Amino acid sequence: MHFTVRRFLAAACVVALGAALAAPGSAQTPPPTAALPSTVSSDSALVGWAVGPAVAAELDAEKTMMAVPSAANAMEIERHLSSVPHRAGSAADYATALYVQRRLEDDGFTTRIQEYEVEFTGPLEQSLTMLLPRHLNFDLLEGAPGHRTEWERLAGQPFLEESGDGDVTGPVIYVNTASKDDMAEIDAEHVSLKGAIVLVRLSAPGGGGIRAIDPSYNAYNELRKRGVAGILEFMDPALSGYGGGAMWPDGNFKNTNMAERMGGLSPRGFLAYPPGDPTSPGSAPVVGAPHKSWEQIPHATIPELSITQQTARTLLAGLSGKVVPQAWHPMFEFVQHFGGNEIARVHVKFERELKKIWLVFGDMKGSEQPNSIVMIGSHRDAMTFGAIDPGSGTTVLLQDADGFHALAQQGWRPKRTVEIASWDGHELGLYGSAAYIYQYGPQLRKNVFQYINTDQLTTGDPFVVSASPGLYAFMKQICDVVPAADGKGMLGMRDQRERPLLNPIVGGSDHQNFAYMLGVLSTSNGYYGPFGAHHTAEDNLDGLRTYDPGMREAVVTAQVTGIQAMRAANATVAPLRIEEIPAQMLEDLLPLQVSTLERTNGAVTLAELRAALDAYRVQAHQADLAMQQAETKGDVTAMQSLAAREQASRDAFFAEDGLLQNAYYHTIDRVYTSFPEIVFASGKPETLQKALARMMAAIRNATTALSSLASQ
Repeated sequence: MHFTVRRFLAAACVVALGAALAAPGSAQTPPPTAALPSTVSSDSALVGWAVGPAVAAELDAEKTMMAVPSAANAMEIERHLSSVPHRAGSAADYATALYVQRRLEDDGFTTRIQEYEVEFTGPLEQSLTMLLPRHLNFDLLEGAPGHRTEWERLAGQPFLEESGDGDVTGPVIYVNTASKDDMAEIDAEHVSLKGAIVLVRLSAPGGGGIRAIDPSYNAYNELRKRGVAGILEFMDPALSGYGGGAMWPDGNFKNTNMAERMGGLSPRGFLAYPPGDPTSPGSAPVVGAPHKSWEQIPHATIPELSITQQTARTLLAGLSGKVVPQAWHPMFEFVQHFGGNEIARVHVKFERELKKIWLVFGDMKGSEQPNSIVMIGSHRDAMTFGAIDPGSGTTVLLQDADGFHALAQQGWRPKRTVEIASWDGHELGLYGSAAYIYQYGPQLRKNVFQYINTDQLTTGDPFVVSASPGLYAFMKQICDVVPAADGKGMLGMRDQRERPLLNPIVGGSDHQNFAYMLGVLSTSNGYYGPFGAHHTAEDNLDGLRTYDPGMREAVVTAQVTGIQAMRAANATVAPLRIEEIPAQMLEDLLPLQVSTLERTNGAVTLAELRAALDAYRVQAHQADLAMQQAETKGDVTAMQSLAAREQASRDAFFAEDGLLQNAYYHTIDRVYTSFPEIVFASGKPETLQKALARMMAAIRNATTALSSLASQ
């Protein structure tokens, strides 16, 4: 997954919008879904399927898909994919493309490789030296100094892709997370950052919830404005280290000698730029197409380093000066200071050049609707070895391809085309899938029936479904028939109180491009426990023993994805329960109402929005009941008529002109979070009012698309 500052901001929305806050003065809501007649089909009627012989044939065919994935096959695939580092554009990356293509061809898929040319950044030289009060050359490699593994040596130093070049010397100053509030505290304490080497703590997402979301604030620009000379970023032990539990290799969390490879701080802020390669903004970077130079786009000029918790601890432990606020404490056991007595030197030099990336596609053509596509996609490039991120996802892709091959040998064919997509350039910033969408967007929006993402799937309990609202019931039926990796019942039967099984999609991988740029129904499902090895040297073949011992999770996720693709490919209509859309928005409206009241001093209450959603939910519930009745009667004509109305209802939330904040994202009901335009409007009253008006119009249009059902 592509882990950047944007992901922290997106996660903040999710944390806040998931909170159960009461909105004062809000209108009454309809009865909860549990109190309404069920709109989920029985075990003998699949969501989106007309009852009949096809259902029995599907359930029988699924036994083959369940039997094909194996731990031995998963490990064989991993050895081919994850034995050496393979960043996008490298020879090793191209070798993985050819391997995936060969596997797909062996399974009977028609394959092709799509090339693009994108801007690549990577470190050539990096060093960090403490000059005062003592001289210390920090070893920036991960692992215990003097006892490093071959994996750690091969992976090389961690880095931040957005780093500027430079050789700078200055005082070390701790700035916490460099948030808006942190900068206000620094200014109030008259701490000068001019010429400083600042230490930035990457803390847990969600601090402050919606109230903290301000797309107009850019930490990098604030640091540059104050004259910062260098930036050092480290992961807080409370977020991914010993504050969470046992450390790698004994457990899932980071040890103190691990650090991330990620985007880093950049002047290109959240939602401020088109998705994909910034040197080819808003267009497909086909080979030979012109690009802007690095100097022509907003780019970092300050040298940045990603450092281990141990390096950060050494620097923090020696600082003096004023004591920082209590909330700034990064779980180290000593008093924290702003700084003032340490002098450090940072040296960074990066390569920046165009490199080819290779997207691999494999098609099993549909027998009835070949232009309708169920796409299973995962990226293939990795920050290091990528055994889990993204090897686990590609392992699922290829095991499912094996399953489809076995089914084809038995005479099974999908009605819709099943397409396997192996993305590249993901870790540069989702470049591959964005490029593909820029080139073929209108066609993909029309043809992709469902997009299934399989990136980074095996990091331990719990198993989580992350889906476009509307697909929850569909996914629940699948989880009800797949045994959990621990052998204790089915995935769908686990206790949901600790963490829900069914969750709305957020961001972080290629599904966000399909869901938010195209409005395609999308999912990203898997075992999503803590993953301290994320983008570290320890995401290697040996690390699989920590995160997926016995490769059981690799088998289970392949089973879920395979059945999902089968059911989507042969469904009578889109397997939707459309009431889930307004139900999710009503749930998310509660904390948003509180935030909006605060931001507008009570001038905007969102009561009208709630009333519109209530009306939409009533119509959506009727649509679901009608669809269930048609399914259980096997009435295909009625199902198709209802499906057309549901699609028209969903289309009401697709804004051709894009979001107010970013014209390249088009789904105004959800981009990382529900009500994105309202959430991201921040403190701008005119933007908030326009966002509200657009959302109200969309909800009314969505309701109208369904309302004629009342007379049927």
